[in-house]
Amino acid sequence: MRINDFLKQIASDIKTTDKDFTKEDFYYLLKYTGIKKDKSLVSEIEEFYDNFLESLNNSLIRHVTRRTGSNENTTHYIGFYTDKRASYTESYKVYFPVKYEYMISALKTIFSYLIRNSIESVVKFHVKATNENIVIRFYHKEDVIPFINYCNNNFILDDLLEKVNPFIATIYGIGIVRDDNTLNTYNGTLSEVLEEYFKYLHTCDALDKISDLHFLDYVMQKENAEENEIIRFNLQAIEKNIKAILSRTSPLD
Repeated sequence: MRINDFLKQIASDIKTTDKDFTKEDFYYLLKYTGIKKDKSLVSEIEEFYDNFLESLNNSLIRHVTRRTGSNENTTHYIGFYTDKRASYTESYKVYFPVKYEYMISALKTIFSYLIRNSIESVVKFHVKATNENIVIRFYHKEDVIPFINYCNNNFILDDLLEKVNPFIATIYGIGIVRDDNTLNTYNGTLSEVLEEYFKYLHTCDALDKISDLHFLDYVMQKENAEENEIIRFNLQAIEKNIKAILSRTSPLD
């Protein structure tokens, strides 16, 4: 799905139902677009992760863990070689949208790669299917391309990966974004902007004006008017991703 397709589908739904979409609605759509609901591997993923942590705790590998939610809504976080939160001006968030049936194999490979190369990073993963199943925050930009090249050289990514949401620029199907991850995330900020954008156009009876370029212009106007440095950084990240997608250039440029 392209940005235009996503925006025009929402506009069509609003015209049909007269419903105003909330930021929660948009966040859900961004996370599950193109994905069939599936929680069949929750137990297997949890068992694998428990065994992995047990082996890790018996090693000298420095790591920290955190979890949110419960049951099929659990999200796990594990940081390797990290002493503090990553600097948002230096770090990059990488989306590895592996198909649900390959989750355990992908986690094994990613954990092994990060540990073997002593990479400062935090891995976030869900135990049910989403279009962002595994997300890695690399503390340093120079670690991103070697990881992507490793994946591309060793796997048939077209067969392995789902499509990320249409606002995330990719290299070989692997998504790359930036955000501050304190006030808000990339998708969290994007969801808020989408809510404001559609409410504005709905109120003005201007839903027919919707396009990727129109939305990009709206984001840039918000960015220019924003006084908070961190919020402006997140808006700039959205702008850069949309420009990379539309121009088919690297999100790392």
